[in-house]
Order: sequence, then structure tokens, then C-alpha cells
Amino acid sequence: MFLPDDRFATLVAFLGGGNALTNGDFLRGFNEWVPDRLYGPGYRSSLHWSAEIAESVAGRARKGLSMPEELEEQAKDVLLDMLDGFLSADPGRRRSTDGGEVPHADSHARTGAPESG
Repeated sequence: MFLPDDRFATLVAFLGGGNALTNGDFLRGFNEWVPDRLYGPGYRSSLHWSAEIAESVAGRARKGLSMPEELEEQAKDVLLDMLDGFLSADPGRRRSTDGGEVPHADSHARTGAPESG
């Protein structure tokens, strides 16, 4: 994937747009899945998944989804690892509203320059 910059908030916005494109099917259940993985089964939170991930990485060093530059890469890695785990866990449970398959994210996608090859 290609993003205009390498900030965590930009990646979150990109994924939110992809989710909106599928009427919420792409990330259906992700908001509940993230706190379970970060804090243990049964943990519930009213925070958006992006805030949970930012908090888990940057804690009090964050301001919304913004955080010190040295933590940006770590937050993006956590998010992409979480997304990969979520999409791999049970891809059959996410169906589009029209009954078709929801597009699967490339589990090897990372922000930054395109790979050579």
C-alpha cells in the first residue's frame, strides 16, 4: 500500500476508508478483537481500536493518535500485526453486505517505499 506519509494516524485513516468502502464488513469485530489481544480475553473498552493500540504503545506520550516519532513505527507494526492476525483468524466470518467476499488485506503490506523486484 502507498500512503502520503508514514504516520500511524494516516494508516488508521487508510484502514478506516477501506472499512467504509465495504460498509463496515472489512473490520467487523476488530474493535472488540484488539482489546482481547492486548489485555486478555473478555476485556472490553469503549475506545476505538486505534486508540487502544496507540495507548498500548505510547501511553501518556501520545496526544490522540499522534505520538513521538520514535514510537510511530512501533505503533504501525503493532497495528499491522493485529490486522494480520485478525484477518487470518477466521476470514469466513467477514462477508460483504451483498454476500460476496470482503477484500483481504495483503498481510505483508507495510508503509513506505515499494519493494524492488
